[in-house]
Amino acid sequence: MPSNHNATVQILQSPTDEQRVEVLIEPCDEAQRVVLRYATWTEGLGWCTQKTIRLDEDQLDDLHRALTVARQRINRRRAEAGQIQPAAQVIQLPTLA
Repeated sequence: MPSNHNATVQILQSPTDEQRVEVLIEPCDEAQRVVLRYATWTEGLGWCTQKTIRLDEDQLDDLHRALTVARQRINRRRAEAGQIQPAAQVIQLPTLA
């Protein structure tokens, strides 16, 4: 059963202001779970959770690997399509001797 002692890790905003994904940690028996909540903004109600996914601690490494593979595939397809994003620029600041 979900607890009221969830700790928010991060809120991921989407390109539109009316959607977001919340990442939380939730106590579960002797362990903890990571909770992903997809929420949408509804005028007059505020943020409403549409979907919730609960992941056991043992699933986090597998999820991380799967997301890394997905990101690499998307970046490769963008590069092949000529949609490479410019690399970040490093600015050398003067040093004090």
